[in-house]
Amino acid sequence: MIVLHAAPVSWGKIGGLQVSVPSLVAAQNRLRDVHAAMLVTAPNTAEPPDLKFPVFDRKIMVDRLGRLSLSAPFDRPDVVVFHSTYIPAHARIVGLLQKAGIPYVVCPRGGMTRRSQASKRWKKRAGNLLFFNWIISNAAALHYLTEGEARASAAWKLPRFVVGNGVDVPEASALASPGRSAELRLLFLGRLHLDHKGLDMLLDACTKVAGGLRRTGARLDLHGPDWFGSAAVLARQISRLRLKDIVEVHGPAVGHAKAELLKRTDVFVHTSRSEGHPNAVLEALAYGVPCLLTPNTNMADEVVAAGAGWRVEPSAAAIAERLQAIMAMNSEALQAAGAAARRLAQQRFNWPVVAEQCIHQYRKFAA
Repeated sequence: MIVLHAAPVSWGKIGGLQVSVPSLVAAQNRLRDVHAAMLVTAPNTAEPPDLKFPVFDRKIMVDRLGRLSLSAPFDRPDVVVFHSTYIPAHARIVGLLQKAGIPYVVCPRGGMTRRSQASKRWKKRAGNLLFFNWIISNAAALHYLTEGEARASAAWKLPRFVVGNGVDVPEASALASPGRSAELRLLFLGRLHLDHKGLDMLLDACTKVAGGLRRTGARLDLHGPDWFGSAAVLARQISRLRLKDIVEVHGPAVGHAKAELLKRTDVFVHTSRSEGHPNAVLEALAYGVPCLLTPNTNMADEVVAAGAGWRVEPSAAAIAERLQAIMAMNSEALQAAGAAARRLAQQRFNWPVVAEQCIHQYRKFAA
């Protein structure tokens, strides 16, 4: 099977598409009789990493025989998968695919949910009228990352399937040991977006249980890239709420530094108001770290069902109550939750499993 993935990947950025799409393409290439490549649909000034599969620029054409101006076999793929939404370059490429008679699938990655459509509403409406509704109406199917995303995108009527993001599961020697230390270590990894990631609720919750955090020697570390000055806003709020001794903001952690950070973590905290399928949560599970999640992470129910963490409503009071309960847990309970987190990652979110599931679905809609 020949698969071409089109994604607005920006080399040098952390997380999101920059991690999940190249990882998916690489995993699919390891499957028998599958050839996958990536068409980069965003302008880039940074050099791409050393990827072991073909990567093409967004400037392509169709010849008079209906072939894309890409090297074989990607000049005539069986299916094209578009990742993300409201990318004008995707509309132009869809026009080329229609001329060539090549089917395509859209993976909106959270961009078609009710909450997402309400954000920048007039801009989204204009985009829908100008090109996005046309892209969707001609797609073979929609690929959602979670059932929660699919339910929240129900207004878009089209065949659909659900397969999540994946994760590289580390060796057993690299795993975290939740509950083994007397001092509880809480961690958030992701963009430091106060509203989107629910960090305002998380800080308010910490204020409510600050006494318990101090008595148990617990602390919360927030790691991630700045978001239009949000890191400075967070630092000011932490100072105003008098949490500087138990909550700290850091820059992004990548590579070995991120691995070491996860190994030292007891509980991963992700209190987002909206997500597609967060890579950071998948990574925490893979390292054997139980997770405290709000429903809109789209993973909370699955994590709870596996015994790998806790679901909490998106409010400071509910988060505080759950943090209090976690602080009261014994080490054996935290260790058991960590082991369940690892099993969930291995069985459901390992990249080979995800790649095979995607290919199975693509075959239903391929040329």
